[in-house]
Amino acid sequence: MKIAPVIRNANTKDAEEVSRLLRSAMLTYCADSGISSALLEAMTESVESVADRISKQICLVAESDGKIIGTICIKKCQTPLVYSFSDKTKAFLEGTKTAYYISRFSVYEEYRKTGLGIDLMTKAIDVAKENGADCILLHSAASNKNMVDFYGKRGFTLIDSENSRGYMRGLFANTLDSL
Repeated sequence: MKIAPVIRNANTKDAEEVSRLLRSAMLTYCADSGISSALLEAMTESVESVADRISKQICLVAESDGKIIGTICIKKCQTPLVYSFSDKTKAFLEGTKTAYYISRFSVYEEYRKTGLGIDLMTKAIDVAKENGADCILLHSAASNKNMVDFYGKRGFTLIDSENSRGYMRGLFANTLDSL
């Protein structure tokens, strides 16, 4: 009998399993985005780096039958303007009081389109709201139609894009109005 996934806070002991999940999910992300895996820092980060992020951020994992099958991290931005690509982004972010940033959102391929990603994203948004966020930010390849559509259905809007990492990288925002 399959047990429904449980979403819980990650701990540093989860780092190796989370690292494997991230690499696996990022390969699909790269294929869907038309970008080289060499362009993503998530593909080369160490297990120690993953453990460090888990210890410093709010990192959630979805677990089923003792296996981590999904993850998402969210952290408070001390200054949202650090994500400013241009005057357009700067103008958008200047009115932001409390922003959170989502990263390392990954679900194993066999668990996609099951609602698990929606559950992880909803939990991350809830965490931000509980902590007074008026804006949530994230980056994604602007060419990844699946992710752009997924984020759009969760209230995220593309506010700017840039190419400094060798691919068109979009900055998406979900404001208090859509939270």
